[in-house]
Amino acid sequence: MSAPSTSDGEGFAASTNRAPDPRERLPLSKILAYGIPSFGFATGLFFVQFYFLKFATDVLLLAPAAVGILFAAGRIWDGIAAPLVGYLSDATHHRMGRRRPWLFAAVVPFGIALTALWNFPATLSQGALLVWTGCALFAFYTAQTAYEIPYRALGMELSSDFHERSRIFGLQRMAFTLGTLGAFGLIQVVAVSADPRAAAGQIAIGLAVAAGLAMLVPPVALRERPEFLGRGAKSVFSAMRDVLGNSHARRLLVVWFIDGFGGGMVGTLAPYVSQYVLKRPDLTALLPTFYVVAAIVTIPGWIALSRRYGKRDVYVFSLVLGALSFGATMLLGEGDLILVCLLLLGAGASGGCSAALAPSILADVVDHDEVETDERKEGAYSAATGFTYQLAAGLVVFAAGAVLQATGFVPNQPQSPAVILALKGLFGGLPLVGFLLAALVLRGYTLDEREHRRLRRVLDARQTRA
Repeated sequence: MSAPSTSDGEGFAASTNRAPDPRERLPLSKILAYGIPSFGFATGLFFVQFYFLKFATDVLLLAPAAVGILFAAGRIWDGIAAPLVGYLSDATHHRMGRRRPWLFAAVVPFGIALTALWNFPATLSQGALLVWTGCALFAFYTAQTAYEIPYRALGMELSSDFHERSRIFGLQRMAFTLGTLGAFGLIQVVAVSADPRAAAGQIAIGLAVAAGLAMLVPPVALRERPEFLGRGAKSVFSAMRDVLGNSHARRLLVVWFIDGFGGGMVGTLAPYVSQYVLKRPDLTALLPTFYVVAAIVTIPGWIALSRRYGKRDVYVFSLVLGALSFGATMLLGEGDLILVCLLLLGAGASGGCSAALAPSILADVVDHDEVETDERKEGAYSAATGFTYQLAAGLVVFAAGAVLQATGFVPNQPQSPAVILALKGLFGGLPLVGFLLAALVLRGYTLDEREHRRLRRVLDARQTRA
């Protein structure tokens, strides 16, 4: 990272360290009300994302490629639903605001779908079970999209300050990342259970209730900015055209797709690496703990660094750190516990930076879009980035399932050298290449603090004239 500048000159080093506008600085109570509940949502989401493939192959004995296709099909549907939800969320005109009606409406379907995914009639044939799984996944990810996109949009609207946004999303992502740890804890309980099918079903019911209650907190506790009401795009097509036409957004979408693909591969394959590479299935939940804890505890440090060196340069540095940390996991062998823990600490630190700064940067891009279009499209931009991440996550499961089946994976048995090599390549090699590529792409991002201040002056002048 380059040295900070004391002037207001050009470049990303010109971070001013100014205090946020008092009008835009939020009380801690509001930040907590927005951020902390995402723990419950994330636990439910990642319990499915990081474990259902292994549960389906090793417990339900479904073909890995078939389950991978179901996940990929769900993401294709998400590609249709996400832009529509984003547009409709921006265009919603309700006395509660644009986002809160969606948050209220999505909670119950999310819980029902989560329960159905892990609870099914014992008499189902393998074919019927595959159909049940596909329908439940379809419902689950639809409900997830209906909640997550307005939720992200609500966070971007809470403050217009360049650095206050990092504070908002920093705390929210700490809670969200902690939810990942909660999911791995539940995965561990299922993995060591004498009856994994029954254990997963019981956990899903309790999780659906707990996550649902947490997800109700933001729409109950927060209020929206009335000046943004009725400021959405004219149509879903014009919204997506504006998003894809924004040069800053295009670059970030590429970065976030690569970031999501690499990070999702690690989460999806961690149970396989624990059992078949390290030969320690009892560490399925413990190993990701190092990743998650590192991500959480480093978020405040990344935010502080971004104030000094700029969001972009700090983000680029973290991607390189992640590439090296993940790439070195290809050296792992049986019993290499100390090495894997150290590498996961580095990878987790990288993930903490991305978690906090990526949504903060996106909020800045929404301001740039408003200058160009005179519309507020937080929902559309949340949909684009959310779909990018979800597409990457779905392709992770599809790729993992296809590669495991192609290399001769046999559930609950010692694996061939080809399978072990495939696991290492997916777990470490793919993130190594992807994160380095993402760092190169991100170097071209140019919306720094100085440019954002210019944008805010334009928007403030428009509001004054209005």
